[in-house]
Amino acid sequence: MVSQEDIDRTYEKALSQPQIGEFMTTDKDFPRPGLAAWNTRAKAGLIGTAKSTYHRPIFRPFDLLSLPNQRMAIVENDHHRIGVESVDGVQDAFHRYVDMDMIYFQFAGNTTIESEFGVYQMEPGEVLLMPNGTSHRSTSTGPSLRYFCETYEPIDYVMDDDQYTGHKRFTMTRTGGPDHTVRDANGGGGSVIEYMHRWDDDPQDMTIVERAPEFWVDASTLQRGQQVSGVRKLRAFDHYRGVVGKGAKGTELATQYLLDSPNLRIRTYNMEDEQFAFHRGLRSEEFHIQFRGAALDINEFGKHVMEPGTVTIIPRGISHSVVTIPPEARDEFLRLNFYSSLPWRVVADVTQNVYSSSFEVATETVEAEEWRKTDYFRG
Repeated sequence: MVSQEDIDRTYEKALSQPQIGEFMTTDKDFPRPGLAAWNTRAKAGLIGTAKSTYHRPIFRPFDLLSLPNQRMAIVENDHHRIGVESVDGVQDAFHRYVDMDMIYFQFAGNTTIESEFGVYQMEPGEVLLMPNGTSHRSTSTGPSLRYFCETYEPIDYVMDDDQYTGHKRFTMTRTGGPDHTVRDANGGGGSVIEYMHRWDDDPQDMTIVERAPEFWVDASTLQRGQQVSGVRKLRAFDHYRGVVGKGAKGTELATQYLLDSPNLRIRTYNMEDEQFAFHRGLRSEEFHIQFRGAALDINEFGKHVMEPGTVTIIPRGISHSVVTIPPEARDEFLRLNFYSSLPWRVVADVTQNVYSSSFEVATETVEAEEWRKTDYFRG
């Protein structure tokens, strides 16, 4: 937990700069350049000056889950659905999403995913793309928490593995959460159920198949006779080329998109001190997931403290920025963002917390980034 002293000191430092830049962006570069405008603003006019029916306070999505192996959608639109779920032991069924790609972001604990393209081990800080139509089941030996994103439009870009610049491993410890009994991790043997899901399923719709477990696992290829996986797993926080948000020293150079589709993009960020300018997205809404470190999000709705396990939603048109807590924090802040050019509807009551939990992150550096040996990208 961050101290109130550090929060106050961070905000005072942010206010000590009377003016700041603001850049406005459209979605991608069509029908005009992505950088739509640049302005110099009075900073006080960008903090807490707006009210909107689209505003949602920061929230702790995993504290909304009360049951083992529970799944909850948080936001959705006509093409995307983002939510959270717990994996406690073995799931009772395989799942085949017949007309949508599935994206998992492992937040806490470890998950084993059995799929038609093989078995994948997921650790905190990893993202996995499960292509549409690929049946899979998840298992954990202890509590596991992850975000999911169902996307009706297919993902058409995945970051290459050769973009990694280092290697970190994370352990996420939760305090104040549930004490669930994990289901038998062996799955019990015998026949297993498969649920088929369609994007337009209503709650009463179902398609259920019963098969032997070997029907699914490691049974598919992309080309006949060649064992090539359509599943892609990425280490979300290992590709940076500098500290993001340092303006002329290179936001675009320092980070990149992990996954991309016509209306959905996924990107991760590191930060140190204050972002060089406020950002106003004109045709893009943002779903911010704080993974490591603490930050003060400042925007036209006010100022909000973000810690691991918290989420904030930035509606289109709202100017926003971020400062690490404390400002001198180094190599602490990590965040994953979903961007959508389609507006989201919040479909869960994000104020109904069942628990009041917190997360602590331990980091193991397997391979340090070369760029950290210089201060060039630190601004």
